[in-house]
Amino acid sequence: MSARIVIVGCGFPQLSLIRLARRLGFHVIGADMNERAVAVPHCNDFAEVSTNDVDALAALVRTSGATAITTSGSEVALKATADVAARTGLPFHADPETIRRCQEKDAMRAAYEAGGVAVPPFRGCGTLEEAQAFVARVGYPIVVKPSRGWGQRGVARCDDDGDLAPAFEAARAHSASAGLATVVVEAWLEGREYSVNGWIEDGVLQSYCVTERITVPGKQPLGVMVAEVTPSGLEAASEARVVEEARRGAKALGHLRGPCYSQVALGPRGCFLFETAARMGGGFDADVTLLMSGVDLYRRVLGVALADRDLETSAVTAEKHGGAIAKFLLGKPGIVRRIDGVEAARKLPGIVDAEVFVPLGGRVHPLTDSAKRAGYVLAHGTSRAAAEATADAALATLVLETQPDA
Repeated sequence: MSARIVIVGCGFPQLSLIRLARRLGFHVIGADMNERAVAVPHCNDFAEVSTNDVDALAALVRTSGATAITTSGSEVALKATADVAARTGLPFHADPETIRRCQEKDAMRAAYEAGGVAVPPFRGCGTLEEAQAFVARVGYPIVVKPSRGWGQRGVARCDDDGDLAPAFEAARAHSASAGLATVVVEAWLEGREYSVNGWIEDGVLQSYCVTERITVPGKQPLGVMVAEVTPSGLEAASEARVVEEARRGAKALGHLRGPCYSQVALGPRGCFLFETAARMGGGFDADVTLLMSGVDLYRRVLGVALADRDLETSAVTAEKHGGAIAKFLLGKPGIVRRIDGVEAARKLPGIVDAEVFVPLGGRVHPLTDSAKRAGYVLAHGTSRAAAEATADAALATLVLETQPDA
């Protein structure tokens, strides 16, 4: 009888994990509030349960006969999964306290500072007046973000006093929804952004792929990723510097085992760590990593959950390529009336996958955060440029017609 595993979340961050679990012969019980989520058809069973409802998820583990629980790519699902694992005694790669330090931005930055990791000047602010005092000290531009957040929700760049008050209130609302009272305000840093995708092995981060993080322009929301592409474009010494900063950040936060996703900026003022997450990236970063390095981080996550040491320590399992990219489709807001070209895109040479996340009759929302992206393509090539060209050709094949709201 195959192992029964609850996977928390059935959106695009969990899509590849669920597909792999099925290919390996496991019985997958998906949990999500959205019965039309893109990964639901790939599950053996589905439960309409919120990804942050710890009580309901723990009950699902008991009633389903599951012997494992895991997730990927989502901060909301990550916290709940760790709590359920701790409550039920099931294996998981990080404990709730480690995840808290990696999610609460002010606690994260305080740990970075204590560990000697370079971070931009910042302050946790409970009032607008405190934020204004910070600006008086460091000057504009600054970045305002919730103390705990994900997918760039409530993150904004402020260039003057007119930007600050509305951005602060929006971030404070997101903080309050997570049960926190403060907003993180930090200095703006010029530079390119990179993601370090790796695994904590024997307490030390091993990087398997560094991607350049391409984001949509604009100040609010700030930093919504539209593509993760590799090679990073950095020369070897600079890439090693980015990886070392990520490694130091994971150590400072006490993240000792499992997947690790870090965001690092490199620019004229130096190398600065923005985020360490005790998970894989939510933008198919692990898929890009697999195409570049041959190492399957999804396989390893399943290995932890199933207490399968061979799966957890698996090395190269797939072909390596010279370049790879995950690039997102940004749809026009409205009700989806037509989807076409998906199969044609999948048949293009170099395309590994193409998906539209929003079903017919579903709604494409304005791009307020990363969860509002409408689809994606995953591509490889002999080089970065070849992979990018293949992805662009596939995206041009996709048709997503929407009818604007009245």
